[in-house]
Amino acid sequence: MPSQREDYLLRLILQIAETLRRLRDALTGDASPVDIERDADAAIGELLGPRYQLLSSLDAASAVSLIADPRRVELWVGLIRVKAETRRRLGDEEGAAVLEKRADSLAIS
Repeated sequence: MPSQREDYLLRLILQIAETLRRLRDALTGDASPVDIERDADAAIGELLGPRYQLLSSLDAASAVSLIADPRRVELWVGLIRVKAETRRRLGDEEGAAVLEKRADSLAIS
């Protein structure tokens, strides 16, 4: 029988996965990139919880080690890639490249 923590994490992962799917769909529509980026940031905040700022400032290997759940890392990477695409649509190629580099480094750690 799963513990309450495991049950909570599973519900969180399913919820964020649905949010990621919705945001990817929004990228193909006419939704505002600013709104998509805001929603992606909110989802990352939910996914990472109070350690969001800490994990965002750590090197990829340390961040992945602290998360210790490949499903959460995969969702984080997906949400960062959504943010990168919104930056690109807003004409911020440099910002998009920074986000893509972070996503790539998290994905291979």
